Amino acid sequence: MAMAAARQETDVFAPILSSNDSHAAGWPVRLLVSSQTEARHNRALWAPSHLISIRAPGTKLLSMIDLPPERHLELIFGDALDPDEPGAARGEQIAEALAFVDRLPGDARLLVHCLRGIGRAPALSLGILARYLGPEDAAAALHALKPDAKPNRHVVALCDSALGLKGKLSKQALRFPAKVWKPAKA
Repeated sequence: MAMAAARQETDVFAPILSSNDSHAAGWPVRLLVSSQTEARHNRALWAPSHLISIRAPGTKLLSMIDLPPERHLELIFGDALDPDEPGAARGEQIAEALAFVDRLPGDARLLVHCLRGIGRAPALSLGILARYLGPEDAAAALHALKPDAKPNRHVVALCDSALGLKGKLSKQALRFPAKVWKPAKA
């Protein structure tokens, strides 16, 4: 799968891939990662067709983008790093998110957000990207989308496991945050 040209500043949903035979509808990975506040404030400008909202247990989404339930997946888990902590992400939630992405139409514009847009949403997005790009290219793509990301290590580990990457995705996540992205050393 070839990487698409660099994103144009005016097109926040520019495709990451020029083609994607791995997705049932050929979705070229039009993806944006943000905080809940950014999503709310930019909802008209960005106009995502699909949304994955991640929120902590006991919290509510405030004035979120109005999409029908089949286009808005709401995941409820905290930013916990310890898998045994109450409210930590679970493998079933990662599987649910990946299944949601599998159903996206080819022209989908997917926005993934959590409260701050730094930990959980980037971690899940890294897993989504790794499904189509491989761990190292996925990390580079996430950096281009969200250079200040600090992907939640537990969520990344769950994605790593779900994708059968044997720790390769978790290793890439350790490279965040990074002001400048450099290819991994061989």
